[in-house]
Amino acid sequence: MSRSAHRLLAALTEDAAGRVLATAAYAGRDVDRTRFVAANRADLLLVIARVESMRAELAERYAADLASGHALLRDLTGPDPVVAEQAAVRLADPRALVPAQVRPDPKPAPTAEERRAERAARNLAEVKAGRDLYRGRLEWATRERDAARQELEAALTDRDEALAVVESLRAELEVARRRSGDLLHAADLLARAARPAPPDGDPRERELRVDGGAAEVTSRLAGALATAGVDLGAFLAVLDAMRAPAPPPPARTRRRDISLVPLGGGTDIGGSCMLVEVGDVRILVDAGLRSRQLLSEVGPPEIAVARAGRIDAVVVTHAHNDHAGYVPALLADYPALPVICTPDTAALLPMMWADSVKVFERARRAEPSDGAAAALPYGHIEAGAARRGIRTAEFGTEVEVHDGVTVELFPAGHILGAAGVVVRAGSSRVVVTGDVSDQAQATVPGLVLADSARGADLLVIESTHCRPGGSPRAFEVANFLATVAETVAAGGRVLVPAFALGRAQEVALTLRRNLPDVPVLVDGMARQIARIYEQQSEGGDSPLRIFGGQVREVLPDRRRELMASFRRGVVITTSGMLTAGPAVQWARSILPDPAAALLLAGYQDEESPGAALLALADGDETRFLLDTETIEVKARIARFGLSAHADRKGLVSIVNSAAAAEVMLVHGLPGPQREFADHLGRLNKRVVPTRRWQS
Repeated sequence: MSRSAHRLLAALTEDAAGRVLATAAYAGRDVDRTRFVAANRADLLLVIARVESMRAELAERYAADLASGHALLRDLTGPDPVVAEQAAVRLADPRALVPAQVRPDPKPAPTAEERRAERAARNLAEVKAGRDLYRGRLEWATRERDAARQELEAALTDRDEALAVVESLRAELEVARRRSGDLLHAADLLARAARPAPPDGDPRERELRVDGGAAEVTSRLAGALATAGVDLGAFLAVLDAMRAPAPPPPARTRRRDISLVPLGGGTDIGGSCMLVEVGDVRILVDAGLRSRQLLSEVGPPEIAVARAGRIDAVVVTHAHNDHAGYVPALLADYPALPVICTPDTAALLPMMWADSVKVFERARRAEPSDGAAAALPYGHIEAGAARRGIRTAEFGTEVEVHDGVTVELFPAGHILGAAGVVVRAGSSRVVVTGDVSDQAQATVPGLVLADSARGADLLVIESTHCRPGGSPRAFEVANFLATVAETVAAGGRVLVPAFALGRAQEVALTLRRNLPDVPVLVDGMARQIARIYEQQSEGGDSPLRIFGGQVREVLPDRRRELMASFRRGVVITTSGMLTAGPAVQWARSILPDPAAALLLAGYQDEESPGAALLALADGDETRFLLDTETIEVKARIARFGLSAHADRKGLVSIVNSAAAAEVMLVHGLPGPQREFADHLGRLNKRVVPTRRWQS
């Protein structure tokens, strides 16, 4: 009987393990069932006892064996849950199924002391059984709680992504409405279509004009002009007059003093904000967020200086939150404040602002509280209202802010819509590059320095990567592609946590163009921004096609299914530092897989999970704490410098081309800035301190 009972008990626990491993809590995990049963035998017996449907199913399946089997096994699968749970506790003891030995002679009657010892032993056994019972219940409740928490996180992520989609659609509608009534935009499009392509000049411009759609528009426009008897030269002159207003009168060309003071992002990275003043005209170039735990400290550190007086305009160089994320907080107090940026940046800002609100709400939940909820810098209402303050300006168009003070934007590379700014007052000029890249990327061309930006009084230039050395970007891209190809060829998955705006789209398009046979999934906010990239470039000289072929998007309602079924290819998702979002969910699935790789493609804050993972990869430790869950890391971990910032060589080239009288370094760290300033000094460049400057 003993041997048969042990086999039957093993079959019951095997079936229970199969039911448990099929639940959502273990979805996507490769768990060895035999080892799972051996490690969780007592828990599985409690599962059988507590799940009525499982008891009934097992009783029916093994009815014949149970009828002649051990009584404890019949109790375990019987209809009474209390009896079943008592049987489960007793069966957790391996000796429970061992039959009592038959002795030839009865034992003598126990003494009083032996009876007391026996009662004490029984009482102790009952206490231990009760303890084990409640310990099992606690462990089971803990697992159920963790599974429920993950379900809640997924539901919240789905909700947030749905809200982001709505904000994105609203932004696209707003941009479309604005463009439909923007005569300057229409004039710019007509001028591009009508003007013949130059035989020489920038090779990128010649390449862009090869597009078949643009050629058809040019042909139709030329035919319409001929039919109407309108001279092409006269038509272009009218369009050029609309796009570039007549020069200001001589009275405005006198020299006017300009001052500039960094209010944030001077000798650090984050919270970028430059205050430019001409008399009583005050302009902010950027108003970004800092990465701070306290909500009261997220804005530019010296923003109170700007708030102490009037503000005539905010010029946003690009849509990254460290340059534009504080703008809605300003417009909440300055409702009529114009926000000047490129049309592409205007299309991106609403989604970035909506995402900032989610970050604020998450930070408020994490902040210690004395009972009163922390005030958010702004909410969804303020973010939506800020969209109405956006005023778009095309590259090369001079926009008057107030009293003869103008701004002009020029292409800065970096990401879609990124611009440098020329602030002019009479004959005085200040140039602020914003984040800049002199090299072309897959998604955007490199910097195109405007003529008005040359020979200025001051060039304010970022210095993110001003250190000497470092691998060329082309080398890093080649190594990244080789690592992806090697991992996928071996049948593995690659997770690329990437910044939602810019880096994710760059990685996706690079993979599509260079590894067209590799399946690529784009998830999270990166997917929605990729759609904006495609929509904004549609109808232009070089439309972007990120999705298509093997590159596809992950819809929120299919994420869990794909986590379980997607076994070969690349997943690109947010967040870039593994702090939140779908990247955390994917990492839980991919990090324990020895055939997989996690490739970090950008900067990692010192306190971020991404930085901790890199440190772990350099040591002997394999256990990694990710969002309260400890994971055994078996996947390959690596980092690649796919930067969208100019390196030291590129920065020197920009400084030389701009040929400004003085140079100020911002958006960097003090040590590297001092060394780079010394280097520029040896090249006969005058570098001024990163503080208040005046012409």
